[in-house]
Amino acid sequence: MLLDELAEFQRPALEALRQPLEDGYVSVVRVAGRAIFPARFQLVAAMNLCPCGARGDGAAQCACTPERVQRYREKVSRALLDRFDLLLTVPRPRAGDLSGAAGEPSSAVRERVLAARRQLRTEPPIRTQAADELLTRAVERLPLSGRGRARVARVAETIAALAGRELVEPEHLAEALSYRPPAELTE
Repeated sequence: MLLDELAEFQRPALEALRQPLEDGYVSVVRVAGRAIFPARFQLVAAMNLCPCGARGDGAAQCACTPERVQRYREKVSRALLDRFDLLLTVPRPRAGDLSGAAGEPSSAVRERVLAARRQLRTEPPIRTQAADELLTRAVERLPLSGRGRARVARVAETIAALAGRELVEPEHLAEALSYRPPAELTE
């Protein structure tokens, strides 16, 4: 499922996604009984850092007041952001980026992803002591909840598996930490 302009959705609609994202099912309770529906899905969402879309873009000037930016950001709760595995800030591409050389072919990426999935199912990478220490320091210093910690650990395992490694090293964990919400969204 793709939700473009995430912060433009009504907050109650967004909050209704929290439990299905976490549990993988939707429970509907009525007077006559209860029904449970499977709801395992991958959610991809996009949003600007402010309503005008210029914040964070060096080639544009944001025209939003601090109050307007705050109202915009409050539509997406920290609890919902905490349920996302990856959060990326993607700058507007420049002309050179759009006309650059072709990237890695999809077939090569597909093979690497399939190999990583097999590894994660059978023998997932194990965190080294140094990676564990980094994760502990991150929990102490960052706004990282228990749920966020578990997601960072899982993403680090995936990064190590994609690299074909048997151990989760500090660099895998550091990359996973870089995919947590930008400070601008958690203020």
